[in-house]
Amino acid sequence: MTHKLIENLQKLGFTGNEAKVYASLVCLKQAKASDIAESAGVPRPKIYGTLRGMEKKGYVRIIDGDPTLFCCVQPEVLISRLRADFMLSLSETANELNSLSPGSSNFASESIYGEQVRI
Repeated sequence: MTHKLIENLQKLGFTGNEAKVYASLVCLKQAKASDIAESAGVPRPKIYGTLRGMEKKGYVRIIDGDPTLFCCVQPEVLISRLRADFMLSLSETANELNSLSPGSSNFASESIYGEQVRI
């Protein structure tokens, strides 16, 4: 896993440990918490809390058994979900910002990444 990958995952809302764990799980497919901690370089005392938090966010699935195994959501599924969440947040934010200004529904039209966006 590269430093740039970890940085990019953090820009998408992952914590540092979550980014390391997710990248490691993509390589490992499924693994025990101790193996994930070792592969990701995350301290063992923090690995279970990190994995449980990632499960709540929908990044990781827990496979009950003895031992308990963890696997990541497929990268394509994750990216699609993150994209949809981000686009929804952008839309909601634009609507709320526009509603703050009485009498004007759009201040300017800007080109962002080659797309016309009405704000």
